[in-house]
Amino acid sequence: MGNHRVVSAAPRAGNANQYAAEPATSRFTRPRALALRNWPVSTRLIAVIVLALLMGLVFGGLRVASAAQSASEFGGVSQLADLGQQVTGLVQALEDERDKTTGLLPITSAADLNGVYAATNAAAARVQSLAARIGGSFPANIQSRVATVLTDIRHLHELRISAQASESALAVIVDYRTPITDMIALNDQIAQGTSDATLVNDVQTLDSLSLAKDQAAQQRAILYNAFNQQLFADGELQALLTAQSEELTDLTAFATTATPAEQSTYNNFVNNVYGTAVNQAQNIELYVVGTGVPDIGAGALNISAAKAPGAWYSAQSAKVDAMQETELDVARNIVARAKSLQGSAEGSALVTAIVTAIILLLVLLATVAVARSLVGPLRRLREGALNVATVELPERVRLLGEAQDAPISLTVAPIDVLSTDEIGQVARAFDQVHSEAVRLASDEASLRNSLNAMFVNLSRRSQTLIERLVRMIDSLEQNEGDPERLSNLFAMDHLVTRMRRNSENLLLLAGHDSARKWSGPVSLADVARAAASEIEHYSRVTLKVQPGIAITGSAVSDVVHLLAEVIENATIFSPKDTPVHVAAEEPTSGGVLIEVSDSGVGIPEARLAEINWRLDNPPVIDVSVSRHMGLFAVARLAERHGIRVRLRPRSPQGLTALVWLPDSVIEREASLFGTRPWTLAAQSGFPGRGNTDGHGIPARPVMEIQPASRRRDVVVPEPAGIGSRESGPATAATAGWFRSHTSSAADNGGGSAGWSAASPAQPALRDGRAGSGTDGWAIGKHAAQIIAQPVHGDFTTAGLPTRVPRANLIPGSAAGGGTSRPGSGPETQTPTTPRSPRSPDVARSRLSGFQRGARRAKEGLTPDSGEGADR
Repeated sequence: MGNHRVVSAAPRAGNANQYAAEPATSRFTRPRALALRNWPVSTRLIAVIVLALLMGLVFGGLRVASAAQSASEFGGVSQLADLGQQVTGLVQALEDERDKTTGLLPITSAADLNGVYAATNAAAARVQSLAARIGGSFPANIQSRVATVLTDIRHLHELRISAQASESALAVIVDYRTPITDMIALNDQIAQGTSDATLVNDVQTLDSLSLAKDQAAQQRAILYNAFNQQLFADGELQALLTAQSEELTDLTAFATTATPAEQSTYNNFVNNVYGTAVNQAQNIELYVVGTGVPDIGAGALNISAAKAPGAWYSAQSAKVDAMQETELDVARNIVARAKSLQGSAEGSALVTAIVTAIILLLVLLATVAVARSLVGPLRRLREGALNVATVELPERVRLLGEAQDAPISLTVAPIDVLSTDEIGQVARAFDQVHSEAVRLASDEASLRNSLNAMFVNLSRRSQTLIERLVRMIDSLEQNEGDPERLSNLFAMDHLVTRMRRNSENLLLLAGHDSARKWSGPVSLADVARAAASEIEHYSRVTLKVQPGIAITGSAVSDVVHLLAEVIENATIFSPKDTPVHVAAEEPTSGGVLIEVSDSGVGIPEARLAEINWRLDNPPVIDVSVSRHMGLFAVARLAERHGIRVRLRPRSPQGLTALVWLPDSVIEREASLFGTRPWTLAAQSGFPGRGNTDGHGIPARPVMEIQPASRRRDVVVPEPAGIGSRESGPATAATAGWFRSHTSSAADNGGGSAGWSAASPAQPALRDGRAGSGTDGWAIGKHAAQIIAQPVHGDFTTAGLPTRVPRANLIPGSAAGGGTSRPGSGPETQTPTTPRSPRSPDVARSRLSGFQRGARRAKEGLTPDSGEGADR
């Protein structure tokens, strides 16, 4: 607007809100989203906590798993110990069955062995029940041993048949050796996989004692058969000697591994409980081995041959029973130790799990507490910083900007982070930044106030000089009769008017209102003509304004200023031989829509969107404002009264500026020519009352951003000209635009009728009022005739006419009334009265009439054939 068309420093309108809301970091190259440095602090702390918990769970789980595995292993040992205890009883039953069988050879009746068979079967059933629990969780070799024992149990019947058919004690001993050896070997695997020394030692003790007992039982079987046969069969004596030797070896191994308690138990059973029988068995065996024959009837023993088998079997069975009691005691110790170890392992696993859970819980609580001590202050710091950046600092800057003389406190409230760690130090640093920003805002506000004061001072001084220049031009015009010079003076008057508008722009920069105010409403047509009269190429402007509309007095000066900037922009950036159309209409949506259209080259779409954004968001004072004063003035004036200004491309070329005046700045006047239908709202993109916003709600007139093609600056749409010959009913209203505001006597001090002449682009505004005289047109015609046929006096020696004082004055233009033309009667003059200083608007109105008459005189037109003729 004015001489300025674009704002290069402004962000593009289409992306303005996005640009404002976009974080500063996003304007740089965006780092990878998954990079660790881009994680929120809370996420990083959670990650550390999770890692610590996972590590604790892993190590604690491993410890618990180890304890649980140990408990499981000891549970298996406990099961094997229970099984071994029952296997020990089964071995004893098989030994008894074997020895009884050898004593009855050759077997004549199997019924004699039913008792020992029943005892063996009962022990075998208990072993089978416990062996069934040994599953896949046990080592393969133990499973194999258990399977072998179960197989031996299932083949007991075949074993017994084979034994009954044997005729040799050694053959029977060999038949029973396999299952007995398999069962003893199973007991030897009880402590497999354990590291408990006591349990391993007890298992070894049990194995040694079981083997020694089996050798003692074999001795019982051999001698039992020999006493019954009263002779040693082949190899029996040697087998007896071998069994004795192996028994001593096994007992030695037992004594090596047995605990004192176990040795004491063995000695107690052998020496005390069964001591007499054991001694007798030892004596019998020593005597037989010494003589080499199974005869104990002679000597100290004195046992007959018939009683010898029973005596030997009874005495040797006492020794076997003593060893059996010790063996069962060791087996019970193994079971107790295994169960103890299992309980300890289970308790250790439980304690480990509980301790691990407690430690993890404590770690979790500690890390959460530490995380909260970090995240909490960080969040408060972030919220405080955002509050300072978005609320406190802008509000403080606003207060500082609005404050004139009253001092504003520069103290700032610290952010609610009072710790002394790095976060607290950052908070204090930000407080210092906040304080510095407030100080700089205060300095900037002071500087802005100083600049505003300078602008106001310059504007006031300029306006004073402009007023003096207006009075000087007015004085020259009063005494000038040359049309050329009068036309130049009129052009100077326009330049002065533009200078005054630029001076008022300085007031806008300073945030001050214009000094020109109107007490009452002014017709929109007069406002439009006043705006057109303030530009240089006013003659190119055509007006088409709907009658019956007025602008409220408080907004008249600003609307004139705004329209002048828009219209001047259209004339500057369009060909000089093309008109600029100004149309005003009332859309059905409310308010008044003014369109200013030119035929220029337009502006690019992106720049158009940028300018429209600037029109809705007035810029702050910066270097760009100085380069685009007109845009700043239009935006500020529109913001002051709620006016909307929007640019859009015009078809086929050019630009259209839409100026929507809200109901708050307009008043309705009684129309002299009725109403006519207007369709401009639908054409301009402003919604009418029948339109909706997409939700069924009637839409208010909102200036939407129209797509743009090309342009240089702000301008507006295209209706037909106002005041032109084709304006139709609008032309009929022109008579009212050239009427005096007061009666004839009021403006001329009595005498002549008052008048006000104006071109279609010139408002008849006088002394802050709209002119509406009664016979102004007749006076205008008279003025045109005077200019076309001026009164001349005598000629000079050079052939130039001399002026006749006051002969060519237009009635009412000078104090004292009118004059009569020479040749029409004697010249009469009314006495002159002191003339009061005229306002710039009066001078502009009067000079408009002068210029119009001069133009008509040059073109050879009469008042009835030219523009604006009363039709």
